[in-house]
Amino acid sequence: MSGTSLDGVDAVVIDTTATQLLAQTYLPYPELLKQQLRSLTQSGQTHLKDLADIDIQVACFFADAVDALLESADIAATDIKVIGSHGQTIFHQGGKYSLQIGQAAIIAERTGIAVVSDFRMSDIAAAGQGAPLTPMYHQHLLNGKQGVVINLGGIANLTQVSKDVVTGFDTGPANTLLDNWIQKFKQQDYDRDGIWASAGLVDERLLNALLADDYFKKSAPKSTGPEYFNLAWLESHLTGDESAVDVQRTLVELTARSISQHIAEDMKVYLCGGGVHNLFLVERLASLSPHSEVSTTNDLGMPVDYVEAAAFGFFAQQTLAGKTSSLPRVTGAKGARILGAIYAAQ
Repeated sequence: MSGTSLDGVDAVVIDTTATQLLAQTYLPYPELLKQQLRSLTQSGQTHLKDLADIDIQVACFFADAVDALLESADIAATDIKVIGSHGQTIFHQGGKYSLQIGQAAIIAERTGIAVVSDFRMSDIAAAGQGAPLTPMYHQHLLNGKQGVVINLGGIANLTQVSKDVVTGFDTGPANTLLDNWIQKFKQQDYDRDGIWASAGLVDERLLNALLADDYFKKSAPKSTGPEYFNLAWLESHLTGDESAVDVQRTLVELTARSISQHIAEDMKVYLCGGGVHNLFLVERLASLSPHSEVSTTNDLGMPVDYVEAAAFGFFAQQTLAGKTSSLPRVTGAKGARILGAIYAAQ
């Protein structure tokens, strides 16, 4: 799995129950590839040859991640039933189209393991948003418990499981704006522990302008991505008089408020994703949800950094078994669908 934060690839081995993590690794993208991906997702423009080249690069990098994972865990490729490869999202427009690169045929050929990929388009073809898909896996992890699972990735998504009802949607930006803003002003990939943001003040005019965006008012099902919530979107709301640190602080507040307004009182909240390491963001979420106990998916047996990678392993297993993985109540599709295309190993 590589998400909208564009930092690298998470790879895991899970057992057949899809609840036990047997091995894990993380491979950061080389700086040049990261810059190419950031430019591609932010601008939305490329030449077809360049797109083909980066598609192959990402596929080879995913295959390298698989090799590194199996070698570090001393596991043979023949012991692995299937790879669930989400790929790298470079364009997502909920309900219309979703494009992930990282050619699965190349991954299957290089690893000798069957691959399931392209998970989102079957749901979109059935008039769904194609995202978020992880609520079914979050429900699986909760294993009969009620609770809220919040993924703090580049984009934040929320799953609420109440009795037998599962709801979920993308709440809006999380790390994508925070990372790109600090990259622009301090040439750092992310705000470690949220220290820079914590030194700033909330710009109430800016915060209100950002929260006034139609996306936050839109009812579920809904999904979004960095194609929408990017620096161009942010800068369209700036006057030019703001201090950089105050903008960073305001972006933390934007993320925390756009999530917390959807958390029902007295619900146990489990956080996951890279944003969990932004201690200031987590502090703000907890402060804005005083009637809920906020913890992490570590308490469910799945480390915060590997929930999404494990989810697509689970979905690949579902696909091979001919079982559906989408939740129409979440995505708005006409019905549940078997997700993904299968690339057999030779």
